[in-house]
Amino acid sequence: MKPWLLPTLLPAVCLCILVHLTSAQKIPDTAITPAVTGRIAGVIKDPTGAVIPDATVKVKNVTFGMSRSRVTNISGNYIIDNLSSGLCQITVTANGFETAIIRNTMVIVGAETTVNITLKIARVKTTVEVSEPQSEAIYADRHSASYNDRAHSRNAAEIVADAPGVSLRENGQLASIPFLHGLGDERAKLVVNGVTISSACANHMNPPLSYIAPAFAAQITVMAGITPVSQGGDSLGGTVSVESRTPVFAAAGEILHKEGTATSFYRSNGQNYGGLLTEWVAGRNLGIGYAGSWANNDDYTDGGGHKVTSSYAQTTDQTVTVAAQSKSNLIVIEANLHHIPYEGFVNAQMDMVRNYAESINLHYRSNLSRGVLDAHIFWQNTWHSMNIGKDKSNLTMPMFMPMNTHGRDAGYSVKYEAPLTARQALRVGNELQRFVLEDRWPPVPGTAPMMGPDTFVSINNGRRIRLGSYAELASNWKAQWTTLIGLRNDTVWTNAGPVQGYSIMYEADAAAFNALNRAYVDPDFDATAQASYKMNTTSFYEFGYARKTRAPNLYERYAWSTNMMASGMIGWFGDGNYYVGNVNLKPEVANTLSITANWHDAARRAWEIKLTPYETAIQNYIDVDTKKTVTYGMSTFAQLQFANHNARIYGADFSSSSALWKSDRYGQGRLSGIGGWLHGERLDTHTPLYQMMPVNASVNFVEELKEVTAGVGVQAGNRKRHVDQRRYEKVTPGYMLINLHTSYQHGILQANAAVNNLLNKCYELPMGGVNFDDFMASGWISKIRPLTGRGRSASFSLTARF
Repeated sequence: MKPWLLPTLLPAVCLCILVHLTSAQKIPDTAITPAVTGRIAGVIKDPTGAVIPDATVKVKNVTFGMSRSRVTNISGNYIIDNLSSGLCQITVTANGFETAIIRNTMVIVGAETTVNITLKIARVKTTVEVSEPQSEAIYADRHSASYNDRAHSRNAAEIVADAPGVSLRENGQLASIPFLHGLGDERAKLVVNGVTISSACANHMNPPLSYIAPAFAAQITVMAGITPVSQGGDSLGGTVSVESRTPVFAAAGEILHKEGTATSFYRSNGQNYGGLLTEWVAGRNLGIGYAGSWANNDDYTDGGGHKVTSSYAQTTDQTVTVAAQSKSNLIVIEANLHHIPYEGFVNAQMDMVRNYAESINLHYRSNLSRGVLDAHIFWQNTWHSMNIGKDKSNLTMPMFMPMNTHGRDAGYSVKYEAPLTARQALRVGNELQRFVLEDRWPPVPGTAPMMGPDTFVSINNGRRIRLGSYAELASNWKAQWTTLIGLRNDTVWTNAGPVQGYSIMYEADAAAFNALNRAYVDPDFDATAQASYKMNTTSFYEFGYARKTRAPNLYERYAWSTNMMASGMIGWFGDGNYYVGNVNLKPEVANTLSITANWHDAARRAWEIKLTPYETAIQNYIDVDTKKTVTYGMSTFAQLQFANHNARIYGADFSSSSALWKSDRYGQGRLSGIGGWLHGERLDTHTPLYQMMPVNASVNFVEELKEVTAGVGVQAGNRKRHVDQRRYEKVTPGYMLINLHTSYQHGILQANAAVNNLLNKCYELPMGGVNFDDFMASGWISKIRPLTGRGRSASFSLTARF
């Protein structure tokens, strides 16, 4: 989509709103009353049919994020009235039981909707809610990401950045990568709509979370640290799962259920603007919908007024969804087109000049007579190209070097959950992921023998196939104790075909690589044991142990050239160094221990404090060894080869939340905060691991008064002084930023506004790597410096739901 199309679409959007308003299905006369709100009521029971008193029932309007909650009485009953009409999500929590989420509940003006819910036996939780503070003790389900979160995020990874234990590595504007307890990228499991997507790029410019626009990330789950085997596999640090909205079908009294959304947004720093349009129509059993988004941004300016080049990007996402349901079955088919025509990477030697992906995701869910079956079948085809982008081509040493990759993901996942007794549930699953990669660099005329006359074959028919199975037992032994025990096996097969260089000068490396045995089978074994103990009504404790395994990726194993120019094209770390693979790498094995203490008020609504210390010992951690160094002016870089070493990471997460006041006159005021500290070191040298986030904290105050929500946040990071000398990682000073945000909701409209970095502070990103563009512009003689963050930026968005 081009920028000039946005004004053209505005009349069409207005027409859609008008059509919906004039053709909306009328509520039957028997349901019409003078009231302007409706209510939801019901009873909460356990699997034996016994009622559950003191369960918290929360009803949230999924359109605007407004919510109300009640606690069930001694008979397990609840009534929540004064609810605005529209689609709502019901969340039920109770000690010793799983959190239940009912997503497709329609509130009708003047009517009462009855929703009776049976809770399941609990699993132990390590999940963190990312949209607002939550006081749930047991392993939780997915949580809603508010419109405010999505409106002010440039990519889906930014939505989870405020969760305890999470830090972001700054990549491109669309490609931030979350780190969980210091373990990120492919060490963390990143799932989009139930599917694990591989990064088809030597520099990980297209990470999994770049394939879903933040506006469509309706449900977010973050599990930092110990993760149940049913949620992990082939990962170490935890799991981030992002899901789009669940299809909504016509309710009783509706012939057709119609809904749509139109959003436009603008962010001042970097001239970031775009919009989205969604449309959904469904009967009682069949529905079809479309979702499309487009965003564009230019280079941003840091707090010192310096333009950060190669920070531009443009992206388009389009999805067609078809869904069908019966009494016990749901089938959803999503077809997606994802296109990034260009994206700059200031901390890399290359830019992305095209990323085009098409995918199909089939989701089937069935409520059987005993248990629930959930399955996905998926396929994705990605064409990805790197080259020197528009900013780098204007620098002192421009060059032309096309690099093309073609990645194909396909596979399935099948999960089954069934109660064994009234206090125990069994979960079993099986999944397959097959990733095939071609990475070829066409010759550049007139540059032989350095970049011609032949095609450079970096990865030839690279294959990574993972087959995994798991079993998990959740038990509720007494009122105070719940446990979760799981075992998992993932077998990973990797292989790659023979390679070649541009010319005879690469022949020795290619011949040595081609003579190696490149086929490997890595049997990965995982185990988790978790327990939760409720000491009293104001405190509970969680204990956990996990053994997690991750097999090497294709580039870690098969990046074969020791030529400095060629190895400089490999590396997803943003440090400007040169990387060489190692065919003989072993899988990483992490053993993690953690304890969580949670203190709160008896009703678990007024205040909450949570502290989680942890330690992870990693055998065969895939780090690097130095092969050679090279100096350009005042800066030194290293050629590094991936190698196994033992490592250790330890730290602590902290979070708190407190309700300050609540009244009809002054609304609701709440103060929350999170903090984190971690340290990682290689055990043979006792030197720091790369990209460990320093001590950091944020405090947020939010006030809700009728239709208005407003808040102020303070975000701070300590000086980063523990750095990896092998990669010449840079020390960064401490910083503190002030952010403001507000939203106003009236009828079908919601407006959001925010100002980030209010005082326009100039600061260096602890996880941002280096500014390679500035280094190139200086003619390779200056001292390379850390990447600076975005200066003051105002953002606005307007959403209409119809």
